[in-house]
This record gives sequence, structure tokens and C-alpha cells, in this order.
Amino acid sequence: MAPKEDDLKSRVYKFYSDHQESGKQFTAKHFMDEGASKSTIYDILKRYEDNLPAERQPGSARIAKIFTPKKVEQLKKDFDHKDGFSQRPAAKKYGCSQQMISHMHM
Repeated sequence: MAPKEDDLKSRVYKFYSDHQESGKQFTAKHFMDEGASKSTIYDILKRYEDNLPAERQPGSARIAKIFTPKKVEQLKKDFDHKDGFSQRPAAKKYGCSQQMISHMHM
């Protein structure tokens, strides 16, 4: 998550905890006036109620499905100083797009 989003989440947590007696609508209106979307604010408030931390936890991102670390290593071995192994056949082999191979192969 971007630092800007972490900052917003932290500010909403602090503001809501300080003004909890005024309710969610008060908090949502305050941050919507700053330009944040209504759904974003209510998602953050839901996280607050579920006792989840404001900061993103390491390892909480989406799980890699096509390119697991093992497959990335295999891809690097496939391309390691070899001529004649193009990205299109590699994309078919790994079940992804040629652009993904180009990005992963670096």
C-alpha cells in the first residue's frame, strides 16, 4: 500500500477514536470534504471496528499464483545465457502473457 494511503488510514483511525461519540457519519463527512471517497472511509472504519492495525502488515499482499518463487527460478534458468529460447514459447509454457515473461525475466 502506498504511504499516502497508510497516512489516510492512520489519520482516520486517530480522528475516529478522538470523535467516536459523534459517529461514523461525522468522520466520513470530515474526510470526504478532504476529497477521500465515501467507500474508502467506511472500509477504513470497518477495519477499525474489526481491531485491525492501520499499517499494512508485511506479507499481507496477494499470493503469487502464476509465478511462485520456484517458477521464477526456473524461468531464470530457462533464459540463463541461452539463445533460441524466446518469450512467446515461454509464455505458453508458464501459462501467462509475453509481457509477464518480459517483466519477470529482467
